[in-house]
Parts: sequence; C-alpha cells; structure tokens
Amino acid sequence: MTMKSRIIPIPREYTALESAPVMLGCPGRAGFRIVNETNPAGSAVLATADRLLKDTLGRLLNVSPEDARGDVTVTLRLDRAPEGVSNAEQGYRIDIGGQAVTVTGFGDSGLYYGVVTLTQCMALEDNRLALEACRIVDWPDLRTRGHFMESRFGSNLMTLDDWKEVVDHMASMKQNQLVVSVYGCWCVQYDGRVSEYLYLPIRKYPQLKTPVVKRYWSPRRGGWVDEEVDVPMVKDDFFGDLIAYGRTKAVEVLPLFNSYGHNTLIPRTFPEIASKFEDGESTLTGFCTRNPRTYEILFDIYDEIIDRYLRPNGVESFHIGCDEVWEGLAQNAKDIFRKRNNFCKCPLCRDTPKDDLYIEHVIKLMNHLKERGMKNIYVYHDMLLGHGMGTALDSTGKMKKAIEDNGLKDIAVIDWWTYSDYQEKLMFQTTHPEQGLRRTVKPWNGYYHWNIVSYPLKNVYLLAGIAHKEGVEGMQSYSAWDRSYDRVHVAQADYAWCFDNCGTPNDVTESYAQARFGAQYDKALAALRLQDKMLRTLPPDGNNAGAPANYTLLMNVLCYYFYSYVREGKPYPRSFPGEAMETILGNREGYESALVALNAMAAEDERLWREIALDARTDVRLARRYAWDASHIRTLTADYLALLKIYDISRCGVTACAAGKMAEIAGERRLARLALMDELERTKEAFLAPPHLRNHSIYMQFFADLEGYLRNTRPEDIRLDFSDFSGFASEAFMKLR
Repeated sequence: MTMKSRIIPIPREYTALESAPVMLGCPGRAGFRIVNETNPAGSAVLATADRLLKDTLGRLLNVSPEDARGDVTVTLRLDRAPEGVSNAEQGYRIDIGGQAVTVTGFGDSGLYYGVVTLTQCMALEDNRLALEACRIVDWPDLRTRGHFMESRFGSNLMTLDDWKEVVDHMASMKQNQLVVSVYGCWCVQYDGRVSEYLYLPIRKYPQLKTPVVKRYWSPRRGGWVDEEVDVPMVKDDFFGDLIAYGRTKAVEVLPLFNSYGHNTLIPRTFPEIASKFEDGESTLTGFCTRNPRTYEILFDIYDEIIDRYLRPNGVESFHIGCDEVWEGLAQNAKDIFRKRNNFCKCPLCRDTPKDDLYIEHVIKLMNHLKERGMKNIYVYHDMLLGHGMGTALDSTGKMKKAIEDNGLKDIAVIDWWTYSDYQEKLMFQTTHPEQGLRRTVKPWNGYYHWNIVSYPLKNVYLLAGIAHKEGVEGMQSYSAWDRSYDRVHVAQADYAWCFDNCGTPNDVTESYAQARFGAQYDKALAALRLQDKMLRTLPPDGNNAGAPANYTLLMNVLCYYFYSYVREGKPYPRSFPGEAMETILGNREGYESALVALNAMAAEDERLWREIALDARTDVRLARRYAWDASHIRTLTADYLALLKIYDISRCGVTACAAGKMAEIAGERRLARLALMDELERTKEAFLAPPHLRNHSIYMQFFADLEGYLRNTRPEDIRLDFSDFSGFASEAFMKLR
C-alpha cells in the first residue's frame, strides 16, 4: 500500500522523489523533533494542527513528542501561496526528504489540512515509522465542502459528543461546512403525530417543543423501550458549543431554520399566522406572508439564534431552507386525509402568483438577516422551478432581479439540489452561471439509513461535474448521519477537492478500497462492487422482468418506512406487510427472482466483510458495519421469501401439519430479526438504535404475531389474507405503526 493511497481526499499534486524514506522512529524511540514556526496559541485551528501532529506521533510510537530530540525535523510553517492556487487559505505544501519533513500552510486552515494529510501518510510498517520522500502541493476546487444534516431520525438523539464525532470525521477529509437543520417538519407518520423537529430551545416561545418518541424492542435490554425524551441539543443547549468546536477543526457550523415548506409546528402553535383556506380557516401549516405577525415571530426566532449562537462564535452564515412548498395530506393529526397548502389563500394572498409570494417571502427573510450581519444566506432552488406544483415554471430570472434590486447579490447563495443517478433525470441541467448569482450544489449521501443504506456515488459525480463546469462555490450534501455512508462521504470529499483527479465513481471506489482496506484490497473491492449491485438503480428506460430496480425494491417495496406515510385511498395505518405482499404476488416470478438474487449477493457481501474485519490492518469497525448492512438485506429478503413459502403452504389447505410448518417458519424469521437487531445495538451508535430498531421491531412483532396465531388457533379456524394481516395483529404491532 503506497503512502499516496492513504490520503483522503485524493491530493492534487503528489510527486514521489528518488531519495531515501525519512525515518521518524520505531515503537518506544523517537527519531524526530518538532519545530512549530506558527503561533498555535493565537489560532484555534493552528492549535488543533499542532495537537493532531503530536497525538498521532505519540500514539504510533508511544513516545512524548514534546520531549523528542531526534535528527529529523518536522516543521510547521505558514507562507504565501504560489501563483495559480485557488482558495489559497486552504492550500498547503508538504516536503519530505533528507532529514526534514516540512508542512507549509498557505493559511491557518491550509496548515491544518497539511497536517491532516501528513498524519494520513503515517503508518507502522516493518515495525518502523517511515515516510516516502515526496512533495505534495494541494488546494481545493470548491471553497465550501461538507454536509447538510437533516433534522430527522437519528440526529434528534445525537449528543454533543456525537456531533463532535461528525465534525472530526468531516475534518479528517478536509470538509469545512456543516449545516444543521434546527427546524423542520413533515407529516403524520408514527404515533399519529406530525413529524416535527426543533433542535434549539426558543426562550421567547418556550411552547415550541418537539419531544422524541422512542418505541422499540431492545435485545440488549431484553424488553420494550417506550418513552418520550427531550432532544439532547435542546435539553443541554449545546449548539453554541458545537459551533465553537467546529471552529477548532476549520469546520463552519451554521443553522438551517425552515419556513414556508416543511413547517407545521409554528403555524399550529400560532394559527393566526398560518396560511388560510379560501373560507378563512387556518390550514395550521405554512404562513400567511402578508400578515406582519408572521415576521414578528420568525424574526424573533432568527434574532435569538443569531444573538445566542452565531454572533458570539463569529458565524455569519444562515440557511433559510424554503423548499418543497406543496399541498399535501397528513399535515395535521386531526384530519389526516385533508389536503392543506403552504401557500395562503386569504384575500391578501390568493390573487398573487405563487412564485411572487415565494420570492417576496425569501427577500424579506434575506433583508432581515442582512441587517443582522449575515454575509452568506442560503436558500433552496427547487420552488424557482415549480417543483411539486405541476408546472414548468422557471422563476430563476425573477429571483435574480429581486436579489439584485434589494442589494443582496453578494450574500444570497442559491442551493441547487437533485438526487437522481442519471443525467436526464436530474431536476436541472444547469445552475445558471450566466445570471451571476452565488451558487452551491447539493447531492445526497443516501439519507434513509433507518430504512436501507444506499451508495449514490453517481449522483455525487453528476452534481460535482456541474459544480466543476459551472464554477459554483461549494457542495454540501443532503444527509442523515450514519458512518455506513463513509464511501459516499469520501467520494464527496474527493470530487469537491479536486474533480479532475478523481475519475469515475468506479475509480473513486477503487481508491476508497485502498485507503480504508488496503491490506484486503481485493476482497474490499469485490464487496464494494456487490454493494453497488445490490442497490443498483435503473436508467429511465431500464426494466427488470417487470420487477423494479434493486434499489426501488428494497427501499420502497420491502422496507417498512414508506408505508408509514398517509396515502389517498388507502387505510391508515397502512396494511403491512400486506401491501408489499400484494405487490410481490402481482408479479411473483419477477419479484421472487429478484429476492433470491439479492439474498445471495447479500450473503456473499456479508461473508467478505466479516473476513476483512478479521484483519487489524484494515478499518475493522467499518468492515463490521458494512457486514451488518449486508446482513440487513439478507434478512429482509429472507423474510419475504419465507412469506412466499407460507403463502404456498396455505394455498394447499391449512391442516395441523401445515399450520405447524408455517408457525415454524414464522418463528425462525422472528429469531433471525432479533439476531439482526442484537447485532445492530452492538455495531452502530446509540443514537441510531431507536429509529432503526423501531422499524425492525415491526417485522419482529409481525412474525411473533403470525407464529402465535398459527400455534394458538385451530387449523380449521385459521384465515390468512396475504394482502391484509390485520386479523391477528397485536396491540404491540399496531402501536409501533
């Protein structure tokens, strides 16, 4: 494994030299001394760089770097960037040769990134720490690189230490922007409640709260968890601490506070400012943007966030969201089948075109934030293209004019997002660089970790290509946090740092296998390619013998999550797994073939990762994680193959023998799901357990109910409707739904 292959993201210029490697020492003996020509006490980032270097050398060699007096000098210094370096403050140079290792930063963050690269190069080989003679000159294509963390399942239970690990993970691959959704809302899903998320305590409006429901079976505890808890970020009020910690790692942490779209909590709490039906009744969602009280409340909240968290930490960036302003079902728990619109239809609003209302609202928010000192105000692009409104409307020109007319051109940033793997299916083909506005692009990292983990490297590649071609300033993924997305995160870091060096998603996968699992490269590459086959999507004109692509089959048909949504014409809670079985039985040949193939691929993928995890030279924790993700797919597909067996047995008549066979199969699936859940609690972080295990508990309890029904009912009384299993559903099963 070469030293270069360990570096993430892929460096821009790496020149190997012919001179001998530079020896830094062996366990228990330091052959180096550190010379820091910077002033770590004067900069949090420089202090972190100094500490990272010393900690890494101390950990690998078991020595005290402060006391080391070896012949090799390891020097940290700052200097001006060479001509032609973009985003120079983040650039660096590393020179290794003779008796010297020198890291030169072209700015404070550049020095830190240089130290990150140097420490990635360090590994004990043949019981010594040696560095290949080389020169590295490196800087990023895009000024901002990172993630937008959605306020959703998992992040609503993250502690400050969990968030710090996210920052550390980002900093390790030179990403520098973490946008935290501190307010967002969806629709009724679990517990008969609207899914609402508020991650900050709002002192002026303490009635704005969103507790977290934890409801699942825990193998570790050997029983049910059923409780409500506060969001840790609210309970411990640590958003400011997170921002401050990010600054030590060159990561800017900023908030996204949504309005218009994804907004029910505030208008439900203050119905007088909500959008109105034509008869004047409050919709309890969205806003009346012609009501001054709307902005009194919103600006009170914005000002509190700015004054308490942003200004004390020198943050001058704010994301206002404003995406997916749609009409939809289930936006109020009391009447889930009534459609409610985020756009107001009161006399002051109803005759104004929606795009004018939208732009007017965005400009009001931006003007206020500008007055409060914000210099980077992000807003989503999608409503400017009529997204979700059944129209081909293009309001980008109107927005450009409004931004320019209000003197916002230097601070407004349009955030362009789209998540397809195929160019022709992207929501847009250009970010309109000719308009001269600031822009950033947003691929996604897979997001639905509580449902199934996926690997959308193609989407990252397409968005990065647009960014590179059109000169946008940044890329921040749409994400929910699970380290199982590591390969996608590395791809995002690679493409945002130096697009021309990365190649195709297949090339990035190969470099990733080297960086994380170099000692088991061949097995890792085979396992990663199996991941892609298991989660493959199909081009727009593709087909799969009548069955959907693997990704669609796993994500939308087999897994539970999307059955938690209210759908017009279907009962609620939805029939599960009845709806899934109805779909499968509608084209059994195609679906069963896909299930068998997926099950076999998942078993092989799991085997490879478990073998890789036995090699301590690899990233063992990550290999175990990938093994669990493969085991999830294997278990999920086996569940439905088992239901098909039960279906076949039932079709031949339910005798005592048949009932026993069916009950035995159901019992085996219950135990298999429990084993999967037990391993999840031992493999993934505590904040992921509640959202993951709730969905897994649904399968576990279904098979427990089925087994109990088959064993405790006389054969002649057994009735199995494979489109509707509600006849024997337990209260525990329904409560999970």
